[in-house]
Amino acid sequence: MKPFFSIVIPTFNRSLELKRAIESVLAQSFLNYEILVMDDGSTDDTQDIVESFQDQRIFYNWAENSGGPATPRNRGIDSSRADWICFLDADDLWYPDKLESVAEEIIRNPDSDLFCHNMMLSDKRKKRKSPLRYGPFKKDFYRVMLIWGNRLSTSATTVRRDYLNRNKLRFNQSSDYVIVEDYDMWLRCAFYSAKFHFINEIHGEYLLENNNISSDHEKLRYNYSVLLKDHINSLQVNHKYKDQLWRKVQSRILLGDCKNSVLKKKYFLAIHYLFSSFMSSPIVFIIYTYLRIYKRISDPLKKILSA
Repeated sequence: MKPFFSIVIPTFNRSLELKRAIESVLAQSFLNYEILVMDDGSTDDTQDIVESFQDQRIFYNWAENSGGPATPRNRGIDSSRADWICFLDADDLWYPDKLESVAEEIIRNPDSDLFCHNMMLSDKRKKRKSPLRYGPFKKDFYRVMLIWGNRLSTSATTVRRDYLNRNKLRFNQSSDYVIVEDYDMWLRCAFYSAKFHFINEIHGEYLLENNNISSDHEKLRYNYSVLLKDHINSLQVNHKYKDQLWRKVQSRILLGDCKNSVLKKKYFLAIHYLFSSFMSSPIVFIIYTYLRIYKRISDPLKKILSA
């Protein structure tokens, strides 16, 4: 029987985390799926862990290390049999009703190409959890995400396989896109007119640990800038105001640098980034800062009112 979902899990030397991720899939209330574990050159006991499940829905494939999750994700897409592809990073997990909820939304919204639900951020370093809310969809979504940032999470996203193949979309495997290859994918989906549908429910956990690839701020910052410059200079070929657009994007990047400097207690450097962000684009600085402050105030207030 053809599976309804193909679940692509890229992994590299994270056997314990992978075991937890696979267990979260096998605990799903919705059962019609296949699991594609794309091993990116692991040298630990990953294969033994996968084979210990003895479940015919699990397919395991090993290949030489590529240096990032884009290549194994693409291998998973190419190997998938289902009409709908779910992505799950090896260090994340899903709640038992995730697939059932997404399947129901697909049936209710047959014209949509891409679905994304909310996640719970589980910070192992600080031993706390907080909700991560994605979306919402906006008109001119490509430009919105370009200026204001990514609005999806890979482990929360399900995409129509035919849409990816029709538009020849795969994750960018360049070393300069490691950590941000997912952001690039969702930007290009928006550029090629994908119909996004956001589910306002939490169906999994994004686990943040010291050894996560996404915890490397310097690498993230460099690749983030490369990605955004590439989009402005290539996909935005007809944009008459490239310099102005870049200054808006740069303002947001500099605010991220400011936040990171504060976390490292480099306060003079933080002030420098704050001033540079304002000078780059005052309007983006004001709006982005306002939205961040509003979120900080409104989230705790919502908890108090709902108690």
